[in-house]
Parts: sequence; structure tokens; C-alpha cells
Amino acid sequence: MASERIINAAGGVIWRKRTSSSTNGSAIEVLLIHRPKYDDWTLPKGKSEAGESLPETAVREIYEETGLRVRLGVPLHEVEYGVAGGTKRVKYWCARVDGSAGTEGFVPNTEVDEARWEKLGKAVELLTYVHDRDVIERFRAVREDRQHKCRTLIVLRHAKASPRNGYDGDDLERPLDESGFAEAKSLIGVLGAYGMRHVVSSPALRCVQTVEPFAHSISTFLEIDERMFEEAKPSLVRRSLAALLERKKPTVVCTHRPNLPTIFDELGQKFADLNQGEAVIIHHRKGIVCAVEHIRV
Repeated sequence: MASERIINAAGGVIWRKRTSSSTNGSAIEVLLIHRPKYDDWTLPKGKSEAGESLPETAVREIYEETGLRVRLGVPLHEVEYGVAGGTKRVKYWCARVDGSAGTEGFVPNTEVDEARWEKLGKAVELLTYVHDRDVIERFRAVREDRQHKCRTLIVLRHAKASPRNGYDGDDLERPLDESGFAEAKSLIGVLGAYGMRHVVSSPALRCVQTVEPFAHSISTFLEIDERMFEEAKPSLVRRSLAALLERKKPTVVCTHRPNLPTIFDELGQKFADLNQGEAVIIHHRKGIVCAVEHIRV
């Protein structure tokens, strides 16, 4: 008997503060879409394309269906339901609009003919499907803990580098190999999905080359932090991490495997031995880690 086909998809709960003058600023709204083909109200989502990570899928589908550019926050919920040809598995994130939070960029079309901001209670009533309502309830719980406002730090181990054996120069100058350069390019989309704005690297060339393509893609300065080099003392790594956690804007730091135990210990997380080109995404608020994700290109 053939195994059931899994159709991977991703989307998000897009939220904003209510703009009504009658609120105290604590109320929020989420964005729902109407699909004329099914005459349903649902959350923005869609199927992954070949070679695309789920975070990339989420931001692309949200843009295609709503006209909004978003950055992902804490992961929310994963749902499964039957569709023609198999089972659809959809992963959702909190999604915050980069820039204006209106719907001016939305253009009604045959797939989505309306996008509407609603309060959480009204959204639950309006949504057609139980699994969408479950996602909103998960978002409600996250919001009650103020985790929808978490900051994001991505800790990235450099991509695949040329072997140490046979390399005669200074190890700080040891570059990525061909597959490592390909991994660095692949990181552009997934780092962009989380809205990275600060790009920080160990002074080692292999780390710089890992995040350089992304830094160029968003036209930002690549910062070198000497405290994240491979043989740095744990005290230096801790000081660097503390400074990174203070940043309000989403930040990615590229470092080395020997620094990972110190980083995970400082974050109060179980050690994860990242492979080259792999990253851990830390969603945190006021010194508390709210959620952790792992990604590999």
C-alpha cells in the first residue's frame, strides 16, 4: 500500500494594533482573506515550491495573497487536514507587517477577492474552518503572554568550509568551499523571512562569507565581532550574546561550533550540535526565551 502524500504548506496570523481612537492601544486585529472559489474565510497560506523552506513559503504566500510584506515571529501551530490527493500539513507563525499595516497593496483577484482586518473574537466567528479557529486561539494564548512581540536572534554556524587539512594559510582566512557558497546564497530567503536587520559575524572569513550575501541583499553593513571567533573565551562569547539580545531589531550572528555550548547554556537551552550551515532561531522577550526553531538550508 502506497504511503499517503503529504502536501507541505505554510502561512501566518498577520496582526497589527487597532487604529481606533476608542482603544487604549492594547487591542489588536488579525487579517483574514476571502476566497471566492470556495466562498470561505481563512488565513493566508499556501503550498511550498520546490527547494523552498517553510518560512520562505509563509512570507511569499502572505505577500501573494494580501500584498503585505511580513517578518515571521514565534511559531504558532501546525495543522493537518485531508485534501484531494493526500494530507495538507500547514505550519503557521505570528507575522508582523514590515512597514504600513493597511491593505493598500492588496489587489482583489480570482483567488482572493477580499482581505479584512478583524478583532480576535470576530475573526473566530468569521473563519470557516475549525483548524483556522484553533490557530487563532493559539495566537490568542501567545498574545496573552506578550510573546507576539518577541525579538528574534538567529545563531548560525558557518556554511561548509574548505578542509583544515591541506590548508596552509591562516585559519582565519580559510574560505567556504563550493557547496558552502551555495548554502550561503540559500540562506538569503530564510533569513529574510524572519526580517533580519543586523548582520554580525566572527572575523573568520568562512563566517563572513556565510552571511555576506544576505547582508548585500538587504544593503546593510556586516558587523565583525571579535568576541565570536572560534577560540574566544566563554566570557567573551557571553558578553557578545548579551549585547545581541539587547538589540530590538532582528539580528543574525554567524559563529563557530566551539562557541555553541556557551551560547546554549547562556540561553538556558539544551545544547544542539548544529551542522555547518544550520541555525537556531531564538524568539525572546525581556531575557526569557519564548520559542526556539532550527533551520538548515
